[in-house]
Amino acid sequence: MRASKRATERPLAPLSSTLVGKLAPTPSMPMASSEDKSSSRATRKSRHVILFLAANPININRLAFDRECAAIEHELRLTEGRDVFDFRSKWAVTADEMMRHLNELHPAIIHFSGHGQRANTDRRSTTSRDIACGHNTDNGGLYLQDEHGNPQLVTARALKMMIKAAAASTRVVVLNACFSSFQATALRSVVDCVVGMTGAIRDDAARSFAIGFYRAIGNRRSISNAVEQAVAILAAKQLPDARYPRCRTRKGIDASQIVLGDIRRGSCVSEFEGRSGK
Repeated sequence: MRASKRATERPLAPLSSTLVGKLAPTPSMPMASSEDKSSSRATRKSRHVILFLAANPININRLAFDRECAAIEHELRLTEGRDVFDFRSKWAVTADEMMRHLNELHPAIIHFSGHGQRANTDRRSTTSRDIACGHNTDNGGLYLQDEHGNPQLVTARALKMMIKAAAASTRVVVLNACFSSFQATALRSVVDCVVGMTGAIRDDAARSFAIGFYRAIGNRRSISNAVEQAVAILAAKQLPDARYPRCRTRKGIDASQIVLGDIRRGSCVSEFEGRSGK
């Protein structure tokens, strides 16, 4: 019986393009109307973009920025505010590419994961995010990459100019790199809140800090409270780097009152809550 059935079975002939074009959409797969598509685009635009920038130039200690990126994205997906955020990651970033991303994405948060340079380069750690590679600056800087993958030092002044010129939408900058406190102080004149590191933070501590920070952000806590929660995680894990993260704010801004807003209220970037630590 089985042999006879197989003998009578024939493969179905492929549908011709003419016939396919005449088929109406089934109820289970409705065609999206122009209004639906427009609404979808509007929803994406109203979400808060978190721009993750990573630069790991050649000829220096390699750090696990990919693990940090994946951990942040995973943590945000677990929060109640996951639909409010649009997480974008960009890698091997040069100065030109950074400007391009700022212009195109209009980020609410810029997160820089990379290497920093202290002003005094007499010592260097192979497990932290600082570089000593011969650049002469009074106040250190952050490293992007040049067109050949080599370290490209970006001073605090240059970073401030770039963000001021191309990222007016940005309210929060996280500089998850060693000795980035000076850059944070410089940036607070153009951004409401800037998180920087006062010392040489290790790779594992920087990753733990980022996870704790965005967990709080995703649960609609204030910027100040997000930093507090992230530092508490470092302390709980007995990481000595817990003393390094600091939040700098623009004059007249209270970081404990800045919470990334609920897009249903029409807030473009942030809302202010009266209670500290929320």
